[in-house]
Amino acid sequence: MDGELREHGKLRLLRVDETKWELTWNKMVERWHYLASSAMVGSLLKYFIVLDEWIVGAISFCAAAYHLGPRDRYIGWSEAVRKGYLPRMVENNRYLILPCVNIRNLASATLAASARRVKIDWFAKYGETPVMLETYVDSSRFAGTCYKAANWEYLGQTQGYSRQKSGFDYHGNKKAIYVLVIDKRFKRDFKPNRERLGKTADTTKELSKMINAIPQWYPSLAEKTGLKKVNDETIRQSLAEHLSTYTPYLGRKEHYQHFVAMAQGLLSDLERKSIEPIAVAFEGTDSVRMLTKFISDAKWDDGNMKKAYQKELAEMLSSDGGMITGDDTCFPKKGNNSVGVARQYCGNSGKIDNCQCAPMIGYVSGKGYGLFDWRLYMPQAWFDEGKKGQRKQCKVPEGLSFETKNKILLDMIVSAHETGNLKARYVGVDASYGSDAAFLDGLPKELVYFADVRKNQLVFSARPDVNIPEYKGKGKHPKKLVTTAKPVTVEEIAAKETNTFHDVVLGIGAKGPIFAKDKAIRVVEVRDGLPANDVWLYVRQLEDGSLKYSLTNASPTCSVDEIRKPALLRWSIEQCFKELKTYLGMDHYETRNWVAFHRYMLLSNLAHMFINKLRNMFAIKMNTPGVTPYIEHPVSKDEYLDAAINMDNNEPISHTKIKAFPHRPQQVLTIGLVQKLVSAAFIKMGKLLEEIDYQLMTAANAFESHSRTKMEIAHAQRRAAAT
Repeated sequence: MDGELREHGKLRLLRVDETKWELTWNKMVERWHYLASSAMVGSLLKYFIVLDEWIVGAISFCAAAYHLGPRDRYIGWSEAVRKGYLPRMVENNRYLILPCVNIRNLASATLAASARRVKIDWFAKYGETPVMLETYVDSSRFAGTCYKAANWEYLGQTQGYSRQKSGFDYHGNKKAIYVLVIDKRFKRDFKPNRERLGKTADTTKELSKMINAIPQWYPSLAEKTGLKKVNDETIRQSLAEHLSTYTPYLGRKEHYQHFVAMAQGLLSDLERKSIEPIAVAFEGTDSVRMLTKFISDAKWDDGNMKKAYQKELAEMLSSDGGMITGDDTCFPKKGNNSVGVARQYCGNSGKIDNCQCAPMIGYVSGKGYGLFDWRLYMPQAWFDEGKKGQRKQCKVPEGLSFETKNKILLDMIVSAHETGNLKARYVGVDASYGSDAAFLDGLPKELVYFADVRKNQLVFSARPDVNIPEYKGKGKHPKKLVTTAKPVTVEEIAAKETNTFHDVVLGIGAKGPIFAKDKAIRVVEVRDGLPANDVWLYVRQLEDGSLKYSLTNASPTCSVDEIRKPALLRWSIEQCFKELKTYLGMDHYETRNWVAFHRYMLLSNLAHMFINKLRNMFAIKMNTPGVTPYIEHPVSKDEYLDAAINMDNNEPISHTKIKAFPHRPQQVLTIGLVQKLVSAAFIKMGKLLEEIDYQLMTAANAFESHSRTKMEIAHAQRRAAAT
């Protein structure tokens, strides 16, 4: 059948539910409808679509969805009002025009007729007068043209779930939502408006929808580790809440999806986390160019987004006794077209290599750690006149001038301290910066620096006398001050037998207690060959026998315990670099300009912050002692071993700094395991939680094994020393 509607007689709807024709209706729907099912429960109306004497299709209606975000925002009603009106909301759940029928305007005319008919029949059968119809159109199959022609309004898409007896199952097939108001009073009272979808939609919920997820969660991890029960929705909702803080800086709403895709890509288990594989995995092959533009050229306020990140990081981590850490990290490159690339020392390879380098500062406290600021270092050759064109091509800021890495890092530390957001007592840097006298002198005076130095760093073992040498009768008269004693290297001072090492336990690491030998010696800094400040030289002997040297301007009256406190804090920035590069793709970027580089760093650190939020969320409180005592601050080795003996004998530990188990919740999940949980929230992955359970068990066994071995060796050493 084809042609115009008027050529085929009168259009009628023949109601068949609860009649002898219902079985025929069911068989026709099962035979010709794409869902191939007529199984429906609850409130129902079923109709044959009839032209003259011919059945040309079928249509049915049922009770509307209990929750439907776009519909509820479109109406603008409260929760209580919604519940009262739900019996008057009706869904068009099946609609079929037989394949042999091709009559123009039939589909839209049927929808118009059914809207009038349902209003009457629904009241007759259920005692409620419908006020609105809704339906869902599979966009992969249909364009929804007939609904548009019948004046139904498009509200958006579903999230891709179907309701089952046990909850909701994700099928991934998102459908277009169409609604039609069929009651004038309802329309007058509520004034449904599509503008509400944009104005009042909660950004967090909107981002949740963008984070496409397939439920894949196993409860065994929560049971084995004592964590609270969580599910995939917990992860996705947490990510949406995390990202929603930063959407105001994206400008155009079209950027939201790119922002979400980058976050998902960096958090995922993709082998390569550059723009192209992220775009293909989370936006589709057609989006590679758009995602590249989003990172490199699009107009969004990454500067203020970074400030918002810094503010949130400070709120999350800032605590008394914290440390601002400083270091630089390198990114090896093969070509010469990336901004700031040059042959320079590369920490990754340990030699002069073609790379980019970026000084960065971090923050660490008892609450955790993270990177706070970063900036790409531009070698001096990049400011030659011959590089002007390349600087412009790479979007290097016009007013930028050459600065050393030490100057960049110092400026970032001073700036971070001056904001007042970070409660820092210490600042820690490696030997590249700690051996620079001008750098140390430029640090904020309120901070105690703990600076690693090289073994050939010169100091005075005691403050020498300073004078101008006597004139010997020949040549010019001496004017320059000299010292009566020569400076010596920190290695020479540490080697003196009079300066004995102390056995100490600095903290608890991934492999149990951290045993070390250390000593603290008062020395005098050297400035231009003359004595300067009195400082402490802290020497630490690692378990492999090697020595680390550090200078700190801690108070001359402080105890050795006070000097030891920051010894384990500076490592956190190196841990940040490792985590960001190993798990979050910080070094996977393949962009060449200044803007893109700094945006990639920002997005990587936003991902790292989210990981740490989850680590805190999954932290657990220990209720029973472990294999070794717990400490938060360094103690002597003897005190620690005595406490271990007390614990083994079920006796109380008298030392105030040593506990049988930590009282504060502990992070049991490494960043790698948390990343697996995050990946499971938006991509389907085997028996992920079983793998994590296995890895947790392996890590726990390794910790116990290493701890027992270390304790046995430590006890044996003490017994041998006693004899």
